[in-house]
Amino acid sequence: MRRALIALVLAAALVLGGFAAYVYLYEGELDVRVMDAVGDWAHVDVTFTEVWAHEAGKADDVGWHNVTLARTTVDLASLVNISELLANARFAPGKYTQIRIVVSSATGQLTNGTTVTFSVPSGELKTTTPFEIRSGSTTTLTVDIDLSRSIVMASSAWTFTPVLGHITVA
Repeated sequence: MRRALIALVLAAALVLGGFAAYVYLYEGELDVRVMDAVGDWAHVDVTFTEVWAHEAGKADDVGWHNVTLARTTVDLASLVNISELLANARFAPGKYTQIRIVVSSATGQLTNGTTVTFSVPSGELKTTTPFEIRSGSTTTLTVDIDLSRSIVMASSAWTFTPVLGHITVA
């Protein structure tokens, strides 16, 4: 009886170990990072609510995978020549065709100390830069949000409509 119990425990450990190896060796990881260049802003705090990746060859309504947010608010003005992790997830290996990043709100402070609350009329960023996720490795997608083109003042009101600069895949 005791040998049967030991054999059962060993079999369960082997199955769990095999599943863990599959998850960490077969699947690849996607990191989505954000950055910006220097500008007139001391701070631009942008709140993100969603990040999605679209799998190549899948229909638009079913090919989307959620990328878990690592943080929800990022000061883009502080990210000069550096990037910060926004979201990451583990996905099956394969080609992906698009990233969608959703912005819900933004506030800023000009270098002269003026504080601004932005309206965000269209807070969705879409990339069409294809990338590949490989087994056992991390693909890093760095998205530059161009603050100089994203922030507009019109009729004494500030708006933040995120505009992509360049995107790098590593």
